[in-house]
Formats: sequence, C-alpha cells, structure tokens
Amino acid sequence: MLLLWRLSGRHNSISWMKGAVRLFASALVTLVLGAGILAPVPAYHVERTPTADGAELITIFGHQHEPTSGAQDVDVPLVAILRDSLGDSDPRNDRLRYVWILTRTRPTPWQRAVSALSFAFFRPGSQHRAHRVPSPVLDMAAPAKSVLGNLASDSLQALQLDPMGMPVRSTTRTYRSNSSDYRKLQIFQALGALDDFKSREDAQNVLSDAELREVYSRLSLSTRTFGGLVRERSLSAYFDQQASQLQENRGHNWELLRQRAEMSGLYFEPLALAGRTPSAAVLWIAREDLATRQKQRFSGQFLGIANPWTDDRLLHWTGYTEVRYFDSDNRMAPPDAPGAQARQMIPLAFYSLDYPRVPLLLADFRDSLKPKRRELVREGADSLLTGVFGITRYGNFSFLAADTAWSFVRSRHGAANNRTARLQAYSKAREFLAADSSLSAGLKSELSRRLDHLALNPLENGASAEATVARQQYAALLAYAQSRRGLAAKLEKDRRKELEAYTRSPGIRLLSGVARILTRGPHVDPAHPNPAVLAGLDSYRRTDSEQQFLSRLLASSPRPEVVWDADAVRDSVERLSAEPAAGPQVPRLIGQVFERSADNELRAVCLRALERLNTDRASSGSPCLKCVAAHEELLRLSLDPNTAESWRELSRLYLHGGAVTPEAAIAHGE
Repeated sequence: MLLLWRLSGRHNSISWMKGAVRLFASALVTLVLGAGILAPVPAYHVERTPTADGAELITIFGHQHEPTSGAQDVDVPLVAILRDSLGDSDPRNDRLRYVWILTRTRPTPWQRAVSALSFAFFRPGSQHRAHRVPSPVLDMAAPAKSVLGNLASDSLQALQLDPMGMPVRSTTRTYRSNSSDYRKLQIFQALGALDDFKSREDAQNVLSDAELREVYSRLSLSTRTFGGLVRERSLSAYFDQQASQLQENRGHNWELLRQRAEMSGLYFEPLALAGRTPSAAVLWIAREDLATRQKQRFSGQFLGIANPWTDDRLLHWTGYTEVRYFDSDNRMAPPDAPGAQARQMIPLAFYSLDYPRVPLLLADFRDSLKPKRRELVREGADSLLTGVFGITRYGNFSFLAADTAWSFVRSRHGAANNRTARLQAYSKAREFLAADSSLSAGLKSELSRRLDHLALNPLENGASAEATVARQQYAALLAYAQSRRGLAAKLEKDRRKELEAYTRSPGIRLLSGVARILTRGPHVDPAHPNPAVLAGLDSYRRTDSEQQFLSRLLASSPRPEVVWDADAVRDSVERLSAEPAAGPQVPRLIGQVFERSADNELRAVCLRALERLNTDRASSGSPCLKCVAAHEELLRLSLDPNTAESWRELSRLYLHGGAVTPEAAIAHGE
C-alpha cells in the first residue's frame, strides 16, 4: 500500500518543513511494510546448495508475478554465487569465486543477426530455451581479465575493422554496442536484486557484509572499462559511495518531482518495495478536476509530458483508471471513512527516481511513443555518426568538444544524456515491477507492457522468457555443480592457480601457463583432490584474511582498540603470527598495531608475536624472510625514541631471546 497525496496549485507556498514531513511519512509506510505489520510476501529469498567439491552455491531468488497470469507464485532464480569454503566451516578461508546471472542467456541466431543491423531498434523475439550451463558473468578471483578483453576488442575495432569501410564498421559497432548494453542491463538488474536483498534481516546469515560489498562492487565495476583494476581494499569505499549516491539521487528526484507535481495540481505517488526507499513514482490526475481547472498553471520542465489540463483526450479517456477515496483534507482514505469521496484517477506518467539529477520519464500514458522516440533519436544519431560516417568522440577532437558542450547545456536543462545511467534506471524499474506486490494487477500489467515497449535492444528478452530461461539455466547449473567432471574439476584447477599466485613469481606463473597450454596438463582428478593443495591454500587464505582485517582496522582509526573489540584484535595478531604462510609483511603490520595501540595487553601480545616470528629462525636453522623482518621490527621498536623506555627494554629482551611471561610483559610495559 502506497501514499498518494493531493498536490494543488493553491498550495504553492508550502514550506520545506512540510515536504520533509511528507518524505518522512513515505519512509514510515515502507518501514511499516518492512517490519511485517502488513505481512507482505518477501520479494527475495536465498537457497544454499553444497557442491561436489566442498564449495557451496548461493542463489538469490526473486518472488515475482507470473508475467502471463499475473499471479505472484513464481520464484525465479536471479543470481548465483559460488563460495569456495575448502570443505570446512572456517569463514576465514572462504573465497567467492564465480557469479552467474541466470536471466542472462545466449541469444538466438536471429537475435544476433538483427542486432548487427544499424537501425534495427526492435525486439525480434525472445530466447525460450536455455538448457546449457550458463557462463559466469564475473570471476571474482581474476576481475582484471575483463579489462584486457575490453582493451583488445576496442583496439581491434578501431585499428582493423573501422578502416574496412562503412558496412563492416556499422555492423560490428552496432553488434558490440547491443551486446555491451545487454550485458549491462542484466548486471544492473542483478545489482538491484542484491541491493534489495541486503536490506533483509537474514541476509547476513548467508553472505557477510564484506562479501555483499565485494560482490556488489565487483559487479558494478565490471561495467566500466578499467573497473577490474580496482584493488580489493578500495571496494568497501566504492560501495559506500555508490549507496550514498543512489540515496541522494532518489531523495533529490523525489522532492523535485513532488514540487513540480504540486505546482501543476497533480497527484504524486512514490513507489517502493517493502522496507526500501522509493525508487519510482507515478503522476495522476483526477477526472473530476478536468472540467473545473482548465486554467490551472502547468510547468512541464523536468516532467517531460504535455499539459494535461488542455488535453481533450483526458475528457474522453478510455484507458486505465483507478478509483481512489479522499477525505476532506484531500488525503487518501478507506472507502468507508466518514466523508470519503470517490475520484476516478487517470495515470499520466511513470518515472524512475534513480537517474542522477532529474526524474527519468519511462512511460507517458497519453503518448506511448514519446519515451521510445527519445531513445530512437539518440541511438539513431549515434549509429549514424559512428557507424556510417565513422566519427567518434576520441577520434575527432572537434566533435568531442562540441558534443561535450552540447551535453553539458542539455543536462543543465534537465535532459537525460547519460546512456549508461538511463539503462541502469530502466533495468531497476523492470526489477522493481517484477518484485513489487503492492501495485494493483491492472496498473502493474500496464506499466510492464509500456516498459517492454521501450526496449530497443534486439538481444533483450521479455519478462516471461527471462523467467523461463532462468529456471532452465539454474537446473543446468545445479547438475554441473554436482558433477565431479564439471564444476569440481574447474575449481580444482583454479585452486592450484591460486596457490601458485601465493608461492610463485609472475614470470614463473607465465611460463607455467604456457607449458600447460602446450602439454595440456597437468592432469587433474577431481575425484581425488590433492590434500597438499588444500592445506597450503587454507593457510595462505587465513593469513590473507587476518592481514586484511588488521589493515582495515589501521586504516579506520589511529587507535585499533577504539573501533574494534580489543580481544578480537589480540586474537587476530596471535593467529596471524602462528600461520606457517605468514610473509615478511606480517611483522611490519604487527609492529604498526603495536605503535597505534594504547592497550597494554594488546601491545604485549604484539611483542610476543614478533618474538615468536623471530625465534622461528633459530628453530628452522636457516634464515627466512618473515624471521628477518621480525628481527628488524623488534630492533626498530627497541631504538624508537617515540616508544616508552619500558616497552623499548621489553623489545630488547624479546630481540635477544629473553623468556618473559605474558603477565610480566604487561607489568613491565606499565
């Protein structure tokens, strides 16, 4: 159930505080729904399936309306994530490996042929059969591979295909553009599902906050040319930036659209999933107001629609309508409320609130071709310039300057010029309509039909076809995951490559990869995995997990024990120093924790950890890199003038192998 407010032109002097109260009221409704007071059907749920190799498949399902019947009784698998847990329950050695978007499928030959035509802006049909194992859209262990592929394909297009003439240039550019847009569309829909799923209370029981941030950020960055080069430590900050920007866009567009509707005497209805902020909105007009308010002031800026008060088509409207009841204060009321009056509401437009700066018009109920015509003009102009005439932004600096200036001026006047942002807003609107359960069946069917009409990409499938192929591909993926010759063999090879990344230099790995290609080896038997590979990988992963934890801790605050539990920090330091796979960077990291901390117990634990790493050199009989680094770190701390004399003396004792009990070390430091 959603809010609907009467916005009248005689209230143009409404204060900002009143708008804030209305925004709070909208958020309150969504929170009430999210709290389960009205017990809506959950839009998403998760299934966890163990695989044949000690990993598990995590699949996010969307509870959606059946596109053909309109009944909300279909669970559609949307996103599948493979978590490699090495067959144990220790979360420190878990790694996310692959991400599958199950609604994304291989196009039919007819779709491929049409998508290569420069001005074929229509959907020639949908893929209805997809029984093959889907290809992962992202390899979490090697996100940089997509960067090399993108650069290679762009270079091939510019250097080899474009000079071959207009027919080759136009067809190849058109096909690559449609293929890229289709991939982005599916990724944006998956991001919308992840964004809504992480708001559930039980989401943390399946995927930790760090894992959700990693998957979301990697998927989002995969739509950018150099996104795969972003380092793992920067993913959390990127996620926070994207989430903040999304909420800012929605809040800004919510208020802008509300004000414009109020100035024009229209009804504004924000739309949101249960427990979420509004991501879309519908503008309405009352049939009863058309005869009495023909001189109503109307401002079409940022609305993108024609003046409804002078449109005779609304007086004889035969399209979709709804009957709503309002009280004496023009607020929605139950039909049996005292003084409730019925009004026949006519929908005017459907907007996305996710587009930056301005609401994006997705459906005009009086002119169904208007949003599509806008896209046709833009796509046609792009195909004409780049495909036919061969003029590109970075190949012609005069065109780049003119196009940049024109786009800047148009965007300042409310034009939606960002193609990727438009595609993202369109995909999230599709995802919202598929998962929403609050709209009436008639309105939802009408909006879905108009969004489908907006589709220009020949590779895109209809909502019903996507639900069908998603279930088929999920069944094929489950069979592949349970097969010893399927996912188990692939994962065993990936584990060996990951272990090589920890133990070998890049040059040695390159030579080893060439040798594997030439010899087609080594042979991997998935039925008998190598225990040494699992043991080594387990140690390296746990070491890496502890290092990342301490690094994030040091980056978040000058005092580690302030932002995190001191006992957990002490346990992490002790576990890290006891790992056989600890490298030379571990003593330096522990030394930084010692310098930053003001907790005596934590400082004593850090010195004991350095002493343990230092004595490993004597026990092993030969110097090792981490032992030398620990020796140097103890020496540095013992000579550091910024360290208290008592701690410097304790560092010297540990440096020379003195035996000190933990209690004595704490007392000595104090």
